Amino acid sequence: MIILIHFHLKNAIIIGKKKYRDIQYYTEVGEITTDLGKHQHMHDRDDLQAEQAERELRQRLKAAFKHFIDRVEGITHGQIEFDVPFRELGFVGVPFRSTVLLQPTTHCLVMLTEQPVFVITLDEVELVHFERVQFHLKNFDMVFIFKEYTRKVEHVNSIPMTSLDSVKEWLNSCDIKYTEGVQSLNWARIMKTITNDPQDFIENGGWSFLEPDSSDEEQAEEEEEESEYAPSGSDAVVESDESELSGETEESEEDSEFEEELGTDEESGKDWSELEEEATMADIERGGHVEEDTNLSRKRKKSSQKHETPSKRKRRK
Repeated sequence: MIILIHFHLKNAIIIGKKKYRDIQYYTEVGEITTDLGKHQHMHDRDDLQAEQAERELRQRLKAAFKHFIDRVEGITHGQIEFDVPFRELGFVGVPFRSTVLLQPTTHCLVMLTEQPVFVITLDEVELVHFERVQFHLKNFDMVFIFKEYTRKVEHVNSIPMTSLDSVKEWLNSCDIKYTEGVQSLNWARIMKTITNDPQDFIENGGWSFLEPDSSDEEQAEEEEEESEYAPSGSDAVVESDESELSGETEESEEDSEFEEELGTDEESGKDWSELEEEATMADIERGGHVEEDTNLSRKRKKSSQKHETPSKRKRRK
C-alpha cells in the first residue's frame, strides 16, 4: 500500500535542470511483494503480530498526512485545496503504455501510483470525445480537448465498454460536454485546422461535426425540403386529376342528356307501318270530303236552274 500527497503546479519549477509540474511525496506501508515460497501456517503468531503492526502503521501514516493537509489548508485560508480520489468512480484505461486505474476527484482525473503520472484538470477541459463506440467492440477510447486549442489533446485508450455509462454520468455531474463516434480521428490535423482559422471554426458550428446527430439532421433537413416540395406537385396532380374528372363528368352528363333525348324521340316516334296507315286514312278522309263537295255543288246548280226565268233560258239558247 502507498500513501502519497501529489502537487500539480500551475507553473513548472526547475529541479536540477528539468522542469516539473507534478511533485509527490509518498511512503510505502507493508511489503509490496510476497514470497509465495514460504510455507507458513496461517495462524502463526509472528504473522499475526506483523499484520497488526502494519495496520497500526497505516493508521498513523494516514493521520499524519491528514494532519498536514488540514494545516496547509488552514494556513492558506483555502487558497490551496487537496482533493481525495473517489475510488468507487474509478475506471480502467491506458493513458500511456500500461493499464492503470484512473480515479476522478472533485477537480481532476488522476493516476498517481505509476510513473509518469496522469493528471487532467477538469476546469481546463472544453470537450470529451469517445471514439470507437460500437456495440460489437469491448473497449472504447476517450479524448480530452482543452479550452486552449494550442495544447495537445490527451488520450485514454482501451476503456472497457461496461464503464461507458458510469463515465458519462461522472461527466454530466461535472457539467462537461461529451460526444461520441464510431471511428478514431486525426486530432493533430483537426487541431491544426482549428488554430489556423478559429473564427471560421466557430462560424461553421464549432464541435457540432463530432455529434452523431449532425449527419442525421442534414438528412432530415433534405427530407423536409423534399417533403415541402412534394405537396405542391401533389396538389398540381390532384388539380389536374380533378379537372380531368370534371371534364369526364361533363362529357358523361352531355352523353346522358343526348341519350335521354334520343330515348324520348324513339319513344314518341312511330313505326313505318303505322305512318302508312295514317297516310292512307288521311287520303280516304280527303276523298270523302271531295265527293261531298261535288254533290253539294251539283245540288246548288240544279236549284239555281229551277229558279231561273224563261227569258234567261231563251237567251242562253
